[in-house]
Amino acid sequence: MTDNTSNTAHEHSLLLLGTAAGDANFGLPSAAGRAAKDVRRYISQVLSPDILIDFNHQTTAALETFGVEANSIRHLLISHGHYDHMQPVEILNFAADLPQPLPIYGNTMVCDALTFCRDNWWDPEIKRWVAKQSTFNVELHVLKPGMSAQVGDSKVTAVHGNHFMNVSYRIMEQQSLNFVIEIGGATIFYGLDSSYLLPETARILAAFRFDLAVLDATFGPLEIDPVRSGHLNWEMLDETIAELRATGSFDDDTVIVASHISTANVKAYADVRDQLTAKGITLAYDGLRLGLRP
Repeated sequence: MTDNTSNTAHEHSLLLLGTAAGDANFGLPSAAGRAAKDVRRYISQVLSPDILIDFNHQTTAALETFGVEANSIRHLLISHGHYDHMQPVEILNFAADLPQPLPIYGNTMVCDALTFCRDNWWDPEIKRWVAKQSTFNVELHVLKPGMSAQVGDSKVTAVHGNHFMNVSYRIMEQQSLNFVIEIGGATIFYGLDSSYLLPETARILAAFRFDLAVLDATFGPLEIDPVRSGHLNWEMLDETIAELRATGSFDDDTVIVASHISTANVKAYADVRDQLTAKGITLAYDGLRLGLRP
């Protein structure tokens, strides 16, 4: 596994197209004058050679910015249905321009939302949904926690993220998936939009040893309530890493990346990088490419 900031191509690599939480500042006045590494798009990443993870209205332009051919994308993993991770209209428009159908892997809500978007359109003049058949150049595959699927060159295992859980009423208000991805002899954990590991998730992860992990660090130094927030801050991130080290899933060679960064609550990259590096954590930024070596 190599951890580097160059855009040198690797046979298998993870390219972070967007690294912000829901308060992404790319293209907004609040980004004016900020260093390049402090301008963040909504979450999306490319696992070379042909897998996209999450998709929003900034993804297509980010592919172009960071030198990825849109037609090279053959698969799309969607973690959950929040707007910064999934936008059905944008996904269907992207797929419509591809030379082949785009297989999409996600939970039932994700697949249902895309089907609904195919068959219905919001008419702002009459303020109603109307029937309208859209191009549907996609193939939908429902993933449930604990399920594995062969996705191109990768084996993907879905696990439950601890996100958008109404603890008071014991309601999972939206299911979020994290992913274990095995590719080319390397193993990746994609663990964004999750608070502390759920028991069953921890049990599944204990069976893996990870070369690379991309973990939630939304709130940085901000003190948050774990009962109400489906995310992590620095302290909770440290605890999660310690838990995964204790099971042997993480070791000294695991590249750990903190991503899904709140632009309002985390200081500038240059002010935070060394603090995290001292703990063996890489702070994500848009355009960071991580080469994969088992």
